[in-house]
Amino acid sequence: KVILVGTSTGGTNALQLAAAYPEKIAAIVLMSPNIEINNPNAWLLNNPWGLQLARYISGSDYIISADQRPVNVQYWETKYRLEAAVALQELIETSMVPETFKKITQPTLLLYYYKNEIQQDSTVKVSAMHTMFNEIATPKDKKVSVAVPDAGTHVIGSYIRSHDVAGVQRQIENFLVNVAGIKKVTP
Repeated sequence: KVILVGTSTGGTNALQLAAAYPEKIAAIVLMSPNIEINNPNAWLLNNPWGLQLARYISGSDYIISADQRPVNVQYWETKYRLEAAVALQELIETSMVPETFKKITQPTLLLYYYKNEIQQDSTVKVSAMHTMFNEIATPKDKKVSVAVPDAGTHVIGSYIRSHDVAGVQRQIENFLVNVAGIKKVTP
């Protein structure tokens, strides 16, 4: 059985694959999926002059992460070109749409950081995740949406960034066993 697990744009890709190959995917686990970038100006990126505007506003050809801790640099790309953001916005606008969502019928778990209106995922829009979740064609008893309020970050499943990896693991295991019907294997 194939179970797709994706964080951020990995979640975007998981949704695309589940829509394209429904018979081959047994379940989907989405952690903070990138349905829409949490920036009111992101839509400009893939429109005429978007790249040039981004360069002008940022004063650079690159997006550079503020988190330059050695462990972060070891596991994440901390500097990437603005063209990547343009391509990402195009991917999201063209694939994270109702036409994609209505093709998804597999058991689906949605996990995301949300504590309150102020303390929530600052990278991708939680409201867009909820819209996607309501639009997928998965039967109601086979889809689960859970906020992880103590994660404190976008990358909720990483011990490097999240403050509640154990909670994320519990939710995933519970979903796979009790909703997706995957048998637990004990060593």
